[in-house]
Amino acid sequence: MGLATGLVEGAGLWALQRLGWLRGPLVFLGASLEIVWISALADLLLFGGVGLGLSLVARLVPRFPTKWFSIFALSYLALFDWLALPLVGRAHIYVIPILAAGLAVEVSRWLRAHEEAFVRFWRRSFPWLAAMALLALVGTRGGLWLQERLAVARLPQAPAGSPNILVIVVDTLRADHLSAYGYARLTSPNLDRLAGQGVLFENAFSTSSWTKPSHASLLTGRYPHEHRADAAWPLDGRYPTIGEALQTLGYRTGAFSANYDTFNQISGLGRGFQHFEDFFRSVPNMAVHTLYGRVAEYYVLHRALGLEYRVDRSRAAGINRSVLRWLDQDRGKPFFAFLNYFDSHAPYIPPQPYRSKFSPVREPGGQINTDWGMDHIYVPMTPEQLQGEVDAYDGGIAYVDAQIGQLLSALQERDLADKTLVVITSDHGESFGEHGLLEHNNSLYREVIHVPLIFWWPGHVPAGTRLDQIVTNAALPATLLDLAPGEEPTLFPGPSLALL
Repeated sequence: MGLATGLVEGAGLWALQRLGWLRGPLVFLGASLEIVWISALADLLLFGGVGLGLSLVARLVPRFPTKWFSIFALSYLALFDWLALPLVGRAHIYVIPILAAGLAVEVSRWLRAHEEAFVRFWRRSFPWLAAMALLALVGTRGGLWLQERLAVARLPQAPAGSPNILVIVVDTLRADHLSAYGYARLTSPNLDRLAGQGVLFENAFSTSSWTKPSHASLLTGRYPHEHRADAAWPLDGRYPTIGEALQTLGYRTGAFSANYDTFNQISGLGRGFQHFEDFFRSVPNMAVHTLYGRVAEYYVLHRALGLEYRVDRSRAAGINRSVLRWLDQDRGKPFFAFLNYFDSHAPYIPPQPYRSKFSPVREPGGQINTDWGMDHIYVPMTPEQLQGEVDAYDGGIAYVDAQIGQLLSALQERDLADKTLVVITSDHGESFGEHGLLEHNNSLYREVIHVPLIFWWPGHVPAGTRLDQIVTNAALPATLLDLAPGEEPTLFPGPSLALL
């Protein structure tokens, strides 16, 4: 019953996600077909655990009506699962368990009346259900692996001298909180060093104040009114992406997203990447993207127990491990790696010692919390609470800066650093009370669109250069093609920043 429940759940989540019918805490579930085998495995473990528990009860309490209660409990779990898919976000949360309980009573009565046929049916069905789950696992995982291998094998020979390209987008990083941009706190010693050895744009601006349209601009070189990727619409195929252009030049392309809810493939932002890691890149992420995992995280851990952040939050260290693992798979072709770090995004909860690095208190931050919705960005705070948010935010920047330093050291160990063009930027900034606002997706003031932009490539870009021209980081695609040999940058609107 667990396998059957999970297979139906996974197929339903995937289909409803594609139709845009999921609501509430389920809205980002079903991100890819992998959810079919993940849900099947999760429900197999859940139902198996319930079965083992009831078996133990039967041994300890022989007079307990174990058989009847088992049929009811497993029926209830299956019915709650299937009812929740269309009803979460549309019906009151108490309606679903009450309706599932009523239906489970009727179903369990019918099953008890047909017990022999019921048991015989499941015994015959189990091998087929297990085979379907295994096929889903092998088909999705193996299919992704094979698809990437074939795409890389079809790449043309890269022109001589083609640099590796590493673009790091530090989500929600406002430029004026970097010491490289004159901030009083030493938040970014590694970025300071890169800026001293490369080119820093003092007045770079993003095209939007939130992630999805800004990333679409970074990939296409187009403004939001052109590409039209927003809350309701994904990035469509009308404009080429920098990943597609670099593939024609022989580049392996990979994207690694810690902000998987917004910078992901289902938003159309995966076009041009042979390898894309967003959802399902860790066991916690897999677990909380099943129905029971999301219900347990949101309603139990968060609502009941006060968990301040999602259990599958992805750290920069994890992104680095994924990138290096991908790089080590094939060293024969130049790479284009596009990274999104999320540690400076609300809630500001970097790991220690960074969370309290700039604060006199042990656990600053966490008040502005968009993991569970937008309510927290309008809650009034005292000056001390707001300062705690700023302290934790700066700690998140320091953590990301340290991870950038570690990533570049790992590239140096692989003899790749001097052969790699590194670009550091952000998709948008953040408000901390300026104009009476918090967070970012509610205004277009300077603090939410002024972003860092640093180019580093020893021996190829001028060292120690600071440019004060007003530019947009949407010029990134044209600039990368200008710096990569073998292609004219006219594919993307310019001008290329290399001409400044």
